[in-house]
Amino acid sequence: MRAIAALLLILVTPVQAQNGWPDLDRLLYGTLTASGRAEASFWLPDQGDPATATRALGIVYEAFPGGNATSIATGLYQRTTQGWQFAGIVQGLFGQSPRDIAFAPTHIDITTTMLGPGEPRCCPTRVTRWRIDLANRVAQRLN
Repeated sequence: MRAIAALLLILVTPVQAQNGWPDLDRLLYGTLTASGRAEASFWLPDQGDPATATRALGIVYEAFPGGNATSIATGLYQRTTQGWQFAGIVQGLFGQSPRDIAFAPTHIDITTTMLGPGEPRCCPTRVTRWRIDLANRVAQRLN
């Protein structure tokens, strides 16, 4: 699992390096991790421009202490007049390489990659689409 996390780090621009956004590592790690650190993190806003974005999904992969696995934690964030605020934990989202996010008034759709039948933990290939209900912040698998 650490190899997967390392691969994620290579493939993703670190959130602190994204221009125009606040200190996203501090925001994400402070609200979604127990340790204050993560193997990889994702900031998925409704708009690419920090000046117009109003909602975002944050995802962190945190290593378990002393183990070789990672956990996933997902949170919903809302921009207010005071800046970006944590709106709550999203339950039930799993997988790696979150992508293809689509925001709607009542939900967020997102794709991840999960293990298929008989696949080793290192090498998931099953493309999975999820829908997150914004009213209860619960993700449900669509396929």
